[in-house]
Amino acid sequence: MILLLAIGGGLLFLVLNQLGDREQSAASGTASNAEVQSETDGPVDPTSLSTDPADSQFEGIAIYEEPPGDADDLRAVLANNPLTAGSLPDVSACDLPATPVEQSTEELQAVLDASASCLNSVWASAMSDRGLPWEPPTVEVYTYPDVPNSTCEADTFEPDYPRVCNLNNVIYWPVGYGVGASQDDPELVPGAYLWDLAAVYMSPVAWQSSTIVYYGTLLDKLEAEQEQADEVWRRHSLQMQCLGAAASMQQPAEARPAPELRDELMDESYWDPDEGSRPIAPASRARWLTAGFESDGDLGVCNTWVAPAEQVA
Repeated sequence: MILLLAIGGGLLFLVLNQLGDREQSAASGTASNAEVQSETDGPVDPTSLSTDPADSQFEGIAIYEEPPGDADDLRAVLANNPLTAGSLPDVSACDLPATPVEQSTEELQAVLDASASCLNSVWASAMSDRGLPWEPPTVEVYTYPDVPNSTCEADTFEPDYPRVCNLNNVIYWPVGYGVGASQDDPELVPGAYLWDLAAVYMSPVAWQSSTIVYYGTLLDKLEAEQEQADEVWRRHSLQMQCLGAAASMQQPAEARPAPELRDELMDESYWDPDEGSRPIAPASRARWLTAGFESDGDLGVCNTWVAPAEQVA
């Protein structure tokens, strides 16, 4: 904790505020490597990058360490990090409890606990296969504004988005959040909540894999280059959305988000124009969610770091 408190600048603010805030998750319903161009509509094959292996070597590091290299080196590392290649494992069993349209706190906690167990089956294996550490996060349901005691500051909790407190590895889930809370068919509720959690779950994945350190350091180095920093932010956010979608589809068919929900999320018209400080175009959201849902567990299709700029607008 002393070391964490000693960190200065943008990285400390970043890592203590959920990897770049709520835009990381699509579940709410609301000439560097980054500039490589493609002649196809799909993401660029990362093997086509001409990067120096010495500059693009990923190493797991502590959250308070600063990786070496300049901005181009860090982009190269992110384009070749362990979450950009290989496959996610299939989950053979995922038992989500029947959940009514209007849930009690206990029912919401139960479906999120079951969803977390299913997602942990994906990420525990995926992280282990890549030699990365993994400690499954827990989920704690609460009713805002009754903010639970936590190592994260009370004023960082919000009524309409989970607070991912990576310092104690807990996802604090406000009652009423997510597409699971807006379903009108009880058959669709469990899979919708699994999707909600799959998107939010990417925060602990990025934190524990230490890819967040490379990303945060890159943002710091681009502090004076606002346009480039915004694009880096979008690349990270869209990769996390794509990976969350991919993980949700590694579950058995009965536990996945329903086809009709997936169709909505993959439809550009579903997304309102983003009015945030770092907007993401509806077409970009739809593109990368489609890539994740249709990935069959292939992580390479979610490598936004090697996609042409227009695909991460």
